[in-house]
Amino acid sequence: SSECALRAMIYIAAQKPGTPVLSRDVAEYLGMPIQCITKIMRGLAKRGLLESLKGRGGGFVLTRNADNLNILDVVEAVDGRLTPHCLLGLKVCADETACPVHCQWAQLRGQEMEVLRQQSIGAMAQMLFASPEHVA
Repeated sequence: SSECALRAMIYIAAQKPGTPVLSRDVAEYLGMPIQCITKIMRGLAKRGLLESLKGRGGGFVLTRNADNLNILDVVEAVDGRLTPHCLLGLKVCADETACPVHCQWAQLRGQEMEVLRQQSIGAMAQMLFASPEHVA
């Protein structure tokens, strides 16, 4: 779901700012059933990333500038807050009760989260839609 949500948000961000985008257009672009996309987009609207405009000329618009939205915003809106987990699957793994790879894994996880925070939806839309081989 988060992958679809990211791709939908990037597609919407690539449109003229403030222009409502229909679920069916996003579904067609992603090659997915409209019911699935509509559910995801309604969820993003419920969490404040999209606004749903009703009636003629309606659709979905971003609630804020795409450059102020990042991957982590979207992933956490769909999947909930990302929490660290033990690479070995131990139920209790913290600094005090660390598994053999805890410190290295925590460092990598921190780097991963930083990458997700730094990449804006707007930058991805600009990069992907400026280059025809990336579209679709």
